[in-house]
Order: sequence, then structure tokens, then C-alpha cells
Amino acid sequence: MKKNRKCFIFPNFLCSGRIKLLCSRWGFVLVMLIGLPFWASAQDQKVTINVNKVDVQVVFKQIKEQTKLNFVYNADQLKSMSSVSLNVRDVAVDSALSRLFAGTPFEYKFEMSSIVIKKSAEKFENTKVLVSGRVTDKKGNTLPGVAVLLKGTTVGTATDMEGNFKFLMSKEDNALLVFSFIGMKRLEIPVKFGEPMKVTLEEDATELDEVKVISTGYYNVDKRHLTSSVTSLKMDDIMMPGMSTIDQMLEGHVPGMIFMQNSGQVGAAPKLKIRGTSTILGSTAPLWVLDGVILTDPVNVDPTQINDLDFVNLLGNAISGLNPDDIEQIDVLKDASATAIYGPKASNGVIVITTKKGKVGAPSVSYSVSGSIRRRPHYTDRAVNVMNSKERIDISREIVDKRLKIGDLSSWVGYEAAASDLYNGVISYGEFNEKVRDMETCNTDWLDILMKNSFSNNHTLSVSGGTDHIRYYASMGYNDENGNIRKESSKRYSGLAKINLNYSDFTVQFSLTGNLQKKEYTPTEVGLTGYAYNTSRSVRAYNDDGSLWFYQRGDRTYDQPFSILNERDHSYNKINTDQLNLTVALGYKICSYLKADIQFSYGVSHTDDNTYFGEKSWYAAEKRKWSVHTKAIAVGSSELPKGGELRLKNTRNENYNLRGQLTFNSFLDAGNIHQLTASLIGELNSSVYDGFSITRRGYMPDRGMIIDEIYNKDNPYTAYNNWLLTDASARGVLTNNLTRLVGLIGTVSYVYKNSYILNANARIDASNKFGDKSNERLLPIWSVSGRWNLHENVLKNVTRVNTLALKLSFGYQGNMSAQESPRLIIKKGGMDNFFQEYKSEIQNYPNPDLKWEKTLTLNADVEFSFFNNKLNGTVGYYYRKTTDAFMSKTVSFINGTGKYSVNKGTLTNQGYELSLNFVPINTATSINGERRGFVWRFDPNFGSVFNQLVDKLKKKDKVLEDEITFKNYLDGSVQIAGRPVNTFFSYKFKGLSPEDGRPMFYGAEETSMVDGEEVSTHDLYTSMDKEEVFAAVMERSGCREPFLQGSISNYFGWRNWGLSVNVSYSVGSKIRLLKMYNKPTSAAPGPETNMRGEFVNRWQRPGDELHTNVPGLLTQKEFENTLSRQFWFGKSYEFADNIWTMYDYSNLRVVSGDYVKLQGLSLRYVVPQRFCSKLALKSAYINLSGSNLYTFCSKKLKGQDPTQSGSSDLINLSVRPMYSFQINLTF
Repeated sequence: MKKNRKCFIFPNFLCSGRIKLLCSRWGFVLVMLIGLPFWASAQDQKVTINVNKVDVQVVFKQIKEQTKLNFVYNADQLKSMSSVSLNVRDVAVDSALSRLFAGTPFEYKFEMSSIVIKKSAEKFENTKVLVSGRVTDKKGNTLPGVAVLLKGTTVGTATDMEGNFKFLMSKEDNALLVFSFIGMKRLEIPVKFGEPMKVTLEEDATELDEVKVISTGYYNVDKRHLTSSVTSLKMDDIMMPGMSTIDQMLEGHVPGMIFMQNSGQVGAAPKLKIRGTSTILGSTAPLWVLDGVILTDPVNVDPTQINDLDFVNLLGNAISGLNPDDIEQIDVLKDASATAIYGPKASNGVIVITTKKGKVGAPSVSYSVSGSIRRRPHYTDRAVNVMNSKERIDISREIVDKRLKIGDLSSWVGYEAAASDLYNGVISYGEFNEKVRDMETCNTDWLDILMKNSFSNNHTLSVSGGTDHIRYYASMGYNDENGNIRKESSKRYSGLAKINLNYSDFTVQFSLTGNLQKKEYTPTEVGLTGYAYNTSRSVRAYNDDGSLWFYQRGDRTYDQPFSILNERDHSYNKINTDQLNLTVALGYKICSYLKADIQFSYGVSHTDDNTYFGEKSWYAAEKRKWSVHTKAIAVGSSELPKGGELRLKNTRNENYNLRGQLTFNSFLDAGNIHQLTASLIGELNSSVYDGFSITRRGYMPDRGMIIDEIYNKDNPYTAYNNWLLTDASARGVLTNNLTRLVGLIGTVSYVYKNSYILNANARIDASNKFGDKSNERLLPIWSVSGRWNLHENVLKNVTRVNTLALKLSFGYQGNMSAQESPRLIIKKGGMDNFFQEYKSEIQNYPNPDLKWEKTLTLNADVEFSFFNNKLNGTVGYYYRKTTDAFMSKTVSFINGTGKYSVNKGTLTNQGYELSLNFVPINTATSINGERRGFVWRFDPNFGSVFNQLVDKLKKKDKVLEDEITFKNYLDGSVQIAGRPVNTFFSYKFKGLSPEDGRPMFYGAEETSMVDGEEVSTHDLYTSMDKEEVFAAVMERSGCREPFLQGSISNYFGWRNWGLSVNVSYSVGSKIRLLKMYNKPTSAAPGPETNMRGEFVNRWQRPGDELHTNVPGLLTQKEFENTLSRQFWFGKSYEFADNIWTMYDYSNLRVVSGDYVKLQGLSLRYVVPQRFCSKLALKSAYINLSGSNLYTFCSKKLKGQDPTQSGSSDLINLSVRPMYSFQINLTF
């Protein structure tokens, strides 16, 4: 039985991808009350047809276009009607069909919105019996419109709205029923008489490929006609219970996307880069689009922070509030052909999210619950390489024995405190030894005290359903995510409501999404993770009576007792965000080939970011300055005489978008050979960020949340008053950022015989941000692309080739930064207290010649499918070149600023991408709700990104900036021609001094050899520029970003069990080991400070330098000399802070960041249909999974996680292993 290729349950414009396959029977009672009965009037619809000697299928097509009715028929049987004529005007469909089939051996019957054509009923001699049953897909969703036929005859029917079928037939032995449906495998099973049959259809890879639809956000594209480079993912394929946001689930699944997660804290957003870096000063983050609406971040974070690889984004991004359970499909647009329609905003790629829609059928309710456990770090983990108590006491013993000075010691704790008590006669030698033994075995577990194994849970309740004319989907979600760091959590409440209406030529879509997020952290200044790593395990957390143990920290002149637990309990950072987005879209089909659409969207978000330090915190005590001598506040020095400190940051974003679209889509000839699709789109959007921040001191939440007055008439608080006068945050800072854009878009696509496809896109955006040259204010963004489906012509008869297509695209894009302007921007300030005049400062230095950044993109793909779709994939190459990139130029401060932006940068990105889908074994079937057989699917993919800066003079390794320091080289922010962005440099380690074990470095010696003569290094470097000096003392270590990432996924299915294994990998990055000397000030570390495990193998005596590279402990005098008496200190060519910082930033401390990670492991059990029926369920499944389970990486990391970077002063929590369960029920 063959059906016309279009979906015969939905109107054409609602048919997209699996939506027309997974029709279910869910719904709202409210919507059901307003549903209309369409079936009774189907045959009364009027049609006008005038054809002469045409195939009967032409008549079917004209009826379908005028009535939306679909046809089910056997094409072979209708060959006898290849030349029919019919001339009717404004008559009922029933009347037109009566004339058409008059005198023929065929009859027709109306079934729902379908017309079933078959030969006239045969006479059966035997008694007829009733055959009935229900047809569903593998998820239990009913399938209306499935063709059900008795094999070898025309006897049969189509399933109704509930997926049910019934008809009379002659009772015969060995009779077979044939079930067929677009996108599903054809199924033949024996007839069961006397009881309802349960039939489950499996998806057919061939059919699914044919109806696959890619969403660009503005319109949908048939995958067979796609000329762009797009990676399309079904949410079901990447869903990982326990992960709360969609961006976390993309790791390794998108070729060409670099995924970097630098923190395991809850709510921390990963960094995503699509095909490298196309800008230096602008943001490199991709654009997020939800159901055709561009999303904005709740807080307008500065691009320099977004691009900083050490920045941990706890504020969230545009999709942090979106519930992954509401997502149907993700399409990642990567080349200019796909992204040009979005204009300058899309230079870094676009990620289009399509949410779930209502499905035809009765109301259906789905409930999903999942729970997850995250494992905290342990000292026994290989990732925690710090000393235990005994190892740390050995260091302290050496310090005391060598009589080393411990700097400005404020904390007498540990071994040093016991030794001091012994020398001062406070304790005896025996008591001293007893204390030391106790400390050696203390091993305070800071990781347990400050962290925990956390439990999180997620709940989603959704309802769906509808008819052909109205469909609805609604959901509510709750996510409670608890962090491994105690008292850190993230809660999200989300909701989605969608209604799709279509009647005659009109369509209406209404969508409302909203979410509320509540996050709570410990302030960054407290640094709980860093404290757990860097605090001696011989330091106690509690006294013997269970009370908190405090120790003096800071200046001993003032009473400043410190306990990390007290600090945690009297401080917080709370981030609350609420978002609401409304979209209304109207469509009108002007005629069969022309459609008009208008869409309006409005979004508003509000974020409160509040940080608090209580009156009892050490932070407040350090500013209060309570003198240990006078037992009173040092009035003149106190910056916080009473109460605590509250920092308030408020951001409100309001945006709207209005879009009008006119689309032409039609075949240009009667033979359907030439097809033309064209769209003209006009767009207007606006986004405004309003912000206010202020710091208030004297905050007392336990006294009614008051801000107490801080005033002393007789003895003014001088330091506090000075803070009020000089710190802008004390007075409050208001910000406003308004962006408005008008764009005009045109797209044209031409298809010839489904074999050759040509596409062109263009967009014009205007901006007043650019210079006086009028031709620079308008940037035409455009692309051209093409596709050749070889399987439709030259390889049409090659049975092993299902799909083979060549794709090529070329285009230009532009980029602009909101921070740039051709004009002078002055920021007006307040009154200057000294001059008693209002002051202003230059915000932007004028550059009237400022132009757009321009990016050229070339893309070539080969798309293939072989061996009956068992091997599918795409191989691609891309090249991107950005010219006129914004870079900073140094100017004299006499101009009021030190730098301004110019167009002088050039970057290139190129790489290869591969995505495969291989099904070596597939014997899976499903009969009467029971799954049988085995399937194995193997999906490897990778994407490479080779990025480099280019100098117009082709000079490799030339620094492209005017003003640089050695710190730019160390952190990778220096821009060097011929090298990738984020290339960093390290000092060249020479070895340890045999005299005292201090580190030595090439290029840092007092003298150097030049042409065989020994000369002063100072004199040599004085004659060189900075670039030459830095090259002499440093070497290029590599890039902080990988150039290759990907994954290898396997799926094994047997009966009702399914096992998924995903392994991700990353290649090409280099990272620094965690610091051993973080801002050293004394020869010996403080007694409360822990040390890296490497110190166990430190230099201790001459000769040790032959078998260790860990420096020894110097005397205080020698150590102080290393901090102040190096020949380069204070010189114009200064290249380092000191030799200890040089050691941390040396090539010795650089290792490979390559890793292979068991990213996901999932075991799912689908409850058999016979059990679901007994429980009044349509379907159910149980899932057990784990993510980030194990990472294979370099042994030189000494257990350090590849996501943790020694380039940062802070130690972030690594991404933690997670174990989850999930239960999903559909009623």
C-alpha cells in the first residue's frame, strides 16, 4: 500500500520531522472544550477541478491542496487510471469523487481526514469476523492514520485518532496483516482473531531521513535540500539525567564545537566555541535561538570576562532557565550559509532550540522524576595532591630546626605554636612531643568538612494533545540542584505553554515560557575550595567540646579571629533570576504558493546578585579594626565600625522582536521538476539592560534588615568616611545599555529534480556605531551555497548508495562590538572634592575610521548514507578568515585614556569535521508491544579547529600589540602573528642551585655569552626591546584551548534493555600545574598553610639537585634577596616578579591537557506494554546513568583534573562524577 509522500494526518505546514511520526493523544481539558468537530464535514468541502487526460494522482493532489484531505491508495492498482478527465466547479468532494470513479472497479471511503481508495469489496464465501487492535510507536504513542491491510488483498482500513483499527474479514488460516506508515518500518504479523491486537511500529531510518527537517529559526529546511553545514541533534539522543542545562549535554556531540567546563560548581555555565575564534575584543559565545526567537543573557557580562578562560560564570546564560525535558531538537548552525540570516550577532555560530509541540490525540500526561548524587573530592583521590599532616609537620620541623623566619607571622598554630610554647616554658618536652604526635595524626578532612556528597532531584510534568486544527503542549518543571560545596545550591522553577492553531488558510502559534532561578553560593573571597586545598591538615576545625576553633589571621594589632566555618556561615552570595518570554505568530496562506507570517516576541528578565558579609565574619572584623590593646575600635582606621557589608547588584533586561515574512514556495512546472522557494523578511528588535549596584555597610539583617547609621560626632570614622567619598560603589552606580537593530533579509532556494539545489541568503543591517564613511555604515551580509544529490541521478541505480551529496558554501559576515564607537564618549562623574568641580572621564576614545569586523567563510561537506542506511555520516572542511578585527592601540594618557580600538587584526580558523552513524547489527522488532532482537549503533565524531593570528607583512611570531608586559605572555593574552589565540609562554627552567636549591632559569643569569664573550645580562637586555627580552627568557608552551574534540558513542539494545556509552576526548591544549608558590612573602610558609605534595621530594642538601627539581627552603635573608635584589627589578625590560613565580610559570610546570573521558553511561529498561496496560499506563521506562565517571589524562598532572588551571589564582572545584536514576511515566 503506497501513500502520497506528504503527511496525511497533518496539513503540510505542520509536518516537520518526527512531529508527524510521534502523534500521541495528550491534551488540556480547556482546549478540548473549544475543539471543533471536523470529520463530519470533510466530505462536504467544495472543490473546483478542470483536468484533461492526466494521471489520477494529479486529481488527488488538487483535492488535497483545496481541502487538506489526504489519500491512502495502492499506486500499482491505480495504473489503469493514468489518463482521466474531470471538470467540476464548486462541488462537494464526495460528488467529485463519485464522478471520478464512476464506471471503474474502485471505491472510496472517508476515514478521519483521509480518503482510502481501494478496489470494490470482494465477496467472501466464509463467514466474516471482526479484527481489531491498536497501533503505537516504541514509546507507546498511538499512531493515527496507519494503513492496515490483509496481505494480498485490498481489504483493510486506517487507524483512527486513538490508533485503533477494526474491520470485517473472512476467517482464514495463516492470514497476515500488513501495517505501513510514513517513517516507520513495514510490519507483517499473523492475524489474531477473537482478541484486540497490540502492534508496535519501529522507526525506519530511510523514511526518517527523508522527512528530517532542520530548523534555522526563521524557517525549516528539508534535510535533502540543506546546503549549509548544520549539526542536528534529537534531545532524546543526548539527554543525560542529572545535568540541568542543555549546554552541559553538548560535550563531544557537535563536531567543530570546543567545550570547556572550568568549574564543577552548580549553576556554572560551560564555555562553548563554534569553529574557533573570529574576534579578539568581542564575545566569542554562540547565539542562542529558541523557537525562532533570539535569546539574550539575563546579565550583560563584559566580553573580556566571557573570553577569559579562568572566568567562572555563575550568573548563567540565555538558556540556563530552560528545562531540557521541554526540548525536542537542537540544530547547530556553523557556516555562513546557515548563520548569515542572523547578521552580526551570529558570527560565532547559532544554536537553534526547538521545543516540543502538541501531538494529535486525546489528552496525555507524562511525569518524569530523576535523582542524582554527585561525589565530592577526597584526599585519597588522585586529583588531590597535597600533604597530609605528617608530611606537613616534617616541613615545619625543618623550618624550626633551620630557624627560618616565617614572615609576618600572625597565626601561631600547629608545630610552630607547640615549639614556641616549648621554648617559652609553657609546656614540657614530653607535652611537646605528645602535641606533635597528635598533630601528625590529626589529618583534618577539610574536604569532608567543607564539602559533601550532594543529592539533586528534577521533576517534570507535561500534558499534550489536540486535533488536526488545534494542538497544545504545557509543562511544569522543578529542579533542585545541590552542590558539593556545603550550603551551595541552585533551584529552578520552569514552565512552558504552547498552542498551535490552524484553520483553513490561517495559523496561529502562541508560546509562553518562564522560569525562576535561585542560586546560593559562598562569596568568591572566602574561597572554600582553595581553603580545603591550601590549609594544613594539622589545623583543627573544632575544639574538643565541638565548638568552632578560631585562630588569629591578619595584622596582630587587631583582634581578627578566623574560622572558615564561621566565615561560611556568616556570608553568602545569592543570585535570583526570573525570566518571561512571550511569542505570538500569525500565518496566512494567501494562495497555494504564497504565505505571509508575522511574529512578535517580548522578553523580560530580572537578576538580583547580592553578596553579604556578616558582622561576625572575619571579613568584617578585618575592616572593623578592633584593637587588642585598647579593647575598642580603632576609630580612625575602621572602615566598617558596625554591622556587616551588603553588595547589591540589580539587572533588568527587556527586549522585543517584531518580524514580518513573505514566503513563496512552488513548483514552476507541471512535472514538478523546478521548485523555487524565496523569502523576504523584515526585522526590528530592541534590547535594553538597566543596572544598579551599590555597597552598603552597617547592614544588620537580624535587626529588621536595617542599614544602621554610622556616625561618631566626637571622633569621626576617618577611614569609613573616606571610603564613602572615594568609592563609587558606596554611592551607587547606574548603568544603561540600549541596542536597537533593523534588518532586511532575503533568501532564495532553487531545486532541480531534487538533485541540484542552489541557495542564496543576504542581510543588510545598519548601525550608527561606525565611522564617517557612509559605505561602512551598511554591511551587506551574504552567502551562496549549493548541493548536488548524486543519489538522485548519477548513482540512482546503485543500490548500496542511499544518499551521497556534495555541499559547498561561501559567504561574508560582519561583527560589531557594543563597546565600540567612532565618536568620543565621555562618562560624566560627580564632584571632585579637591578641586570642587565636576569631573568626567573618557569612556571611548574617538576613531572616525572604525569599520566592521568582516569574516569570510568557505565550507565543503560530503554527506553520505550507504548499505541500506547502516552507515551514515558527514565529512567536512571549513576555512574562516576575519579581517579588520578590533584590536587595542596604545596612545598617550595626555588624551585622557591609554588605548582605543582600531581595525588592524586578522585571524584565520580552519579545520576538518567528521560525524558517523554506523549500525553494524539490527535485528530489533516489536510485536504486540513486546520488543525482540538486538541492535548495536556506533557513532564517532570529531572536529578540529586550527586558529592563528596573521600579520599583513607575513612576519611570524611578531607581537601585534603596541604595549605588552611579561604577564601577557604568561596568561596567553598576548597576540602573536602565526600563533593561535590564547597561546601562552613559560620561563625556561635550568635546574636547581647546588648551593641552596633555589630554581635557576635560562636568560635570568647575571651574565650572558655573546659571540663567545661574557657580558652583563643587564647591559644586553637594556639594548633590546621587550619582545626580544621576553623571547630570551621564555619559550612558547602551547595553546590553552584544544584544537581537536569529539566523542565516540555506542548504543546496545536487547529486547527492552538499552545501554548507552559515550566517551569524549580533547586533544591539543596545554595547562599549568597548580601553583606551589602563590604570592610568596617569606622563606617559609605560614604554619596554617598546606603545601603541594611535590614538596615531599624537595631539595634538602647539596647533590639533591641531581634527582629532584623541587626547590628547597632558603634562609630568610637569601629568600628576601630573591624578592628584591634581582637585576631586572624595576627595569624597563622587567620580565618577572621573582624566581618563585618564575618556577610556577616555568616550562617544568606545563603539561598536556589531553584527556579521554567516560562522559556518560546509561542503562534504560522499557516496561513491556502488557505491564503498562495493567497499570493504566501508555508507556514507562526506568533509567540508571552516570556522567563524568573517569578521566584518562597525563600522569604528569599528578592527579590534577585537566579542567583545573594553574594560571588562575583561585582553585576551582573540578567537574565531579555523578550517578543518576530516572523514572518516566506516560498516562
